Amino acid sequence: MMIIFQCYGGTHTSVAAASYYLGLLPRHRPPHADELVALPHFDRLGHSKMGHLHYVGSDLGDNPVFVLGSGRWRRPLQEIIRAYLYRDGRPATAPVALIDCAITLTAATRLGGFLSRRLGWTSLGRPLVCRGIRRAYRSILAQVEDFEKNTSKYLIAY
Repeated sequence: MMIIFQCYGGTHTSVAAASYYLGLLPRHRPPHADELVALPHFDRLGHSKMGHLHYVGSDLGDNPVFVLGSGRWRRPLQEIIRAYLYRDGRPATAPVALIDCAITLTAATRLGGFLSRRLGWTSLGRPLVCRGIRRAYRSILAQVEDFEKNTSKYLIAY
């Protein structure tokens, strides 16, 4: 199975969620800012990387895990991916799960992401993003745990 965590920019909330899923972040407490900044792709992908899959790692079942920035296209993107995977009426060769992390975004994460990634003001934006991710810790983790318990709910191709 291919697992894709998506959010607006593919560099904050989806990276945190994928990292919880892969065990790169502790689940028993909110992550520290230095733990977030050390994650692959966290606050590093620019606007031009939206729409590209970025490999984060493999889970215990050896399933590849990716993050994806979908911009304002998050709903249509699901249909585009599904259409691509079922092109010519043939199903995908492996199941694909898409977890929409945009629903866990906080105002601090949105503003910080805009300042850091869009305007390049990392010194202002990154602390806001980290604060937003820390505040959303429980909801991000709840979404990851829901995916783990109800994987079929997130499948867009199987």
